[in-house]
Amino acid sequence: MFKQINSMPAKVCLIISALVSLIYSLNFVLFGDCYVTGGDGCFTLLSNDAAEGTQAWGRGAPETGFNGALMFGITLATLLLLNEGAKGMWRMMIPGLIGFTAMSASIWMHGDFTDSSEAPKYVTPLVTALYGAAYFFLKDEGVNDGLSDYKPGIKVQDKVALAGLLVLVLTGLFYSLRMIFTPDSVIADNFDTVIPGMANGMGTPSDATVAVSGSLILIYTLWAGLVLTEGASGKWRIIHPSMFAFLTIVIATYVGFVSGIGRNGSDLQKMDAIVGPVVMLLTMLTYFRLKDEGMEDGMTMMGEPVEDASNMMAKSLPMFALIVGAVIGLNAMLNTW
Repeated sequence: MFKQINSMPAKVCLIISALVSLIYSLNFVLFGDCYVTGGDGCFTLLSNDAAEGTQAWGRGAPETGFNGALMFGITLATLLLLNEGAKGMWRMMIPGLIGFTAMSASIWMHGDFTDSSEAPKYVTPLVTALYGAAYFFLKDEGVNDGLSDYKPGIKVQDKVALAGLLVLVLTGLFYSLRMIFTPDSVIADNFDTVIPGMANGMGTPSDATVAVSGSLILIYTLWAGLVLTEGASGKWRIIHPSMFAFLTIVIATYVGFVSGIGRNGSDLQKMDAIVGPVVMLLTMLTYFRLKDEGMEDGMTMMGEPVEDASNMMAKSLPMFALIVGAVIGLNAMLNTW
């Protein structure tokens, strides 16, 4: 397994990074409401250890779930790197390192851990360090192939895909940078008043939770930016994780609405709920529109060439949606009983 990576230190670093992000992502997506209420009377893999009545209790379950879905895409990206090899993967790893670094700084800058577990303060920098170490160890395996030749410019020819990428990059930068640097203003715009902690986690999210969202969105934005500025050839490696991540976000968001855990009180919250599907559709539209420009060039599965890549993705996306929808839907049903 993971035979495409030769460096054992890199392999260990990446496996640990993927495992940690997978645990956090599943916990946040499936048990975000229980996570933010300290695991009191409900099941959760991890807990923020907050007690009822404290400032950290019962706040930001939907936003925590959103972060989990974004982390799930990062997990898939790391697994893809392990499965398909490191050659030219600076395109995946440098944006990842930028986002992880921003996340680490955001948690330390904006986090208030007076009444809750301090684990995120240390786990996030640790994962960042492991990911950075893996990047260093992979230099001899061609991770930086093409980096010295990178000259940014508008390299996409298809007008529809070009428009989609411009929207993704510009809106992504707007959302991510604002969330990272001024999370308090984002919260103020989305909530008429501060909502105290609630048993279902529907209290106002913390500054740190919002800043983490921005850091993760930044990774996906930089991936889209690379497609725009370097061209589509071989970019399936960074677009596949994006498609699956935002498909998960859409499913989780609307299951949340059905189960009563979703943000739709203000106009901005309703707009945010629409942004997820728009990003998903634009990402998928861009992917399929750019097939003729080489989006699927060199696509492999476990290191072996894929003969009919488009057909494989056309089948994989609905299957993935069915599985994820079933898991998230079943989890929501169990939590309401």
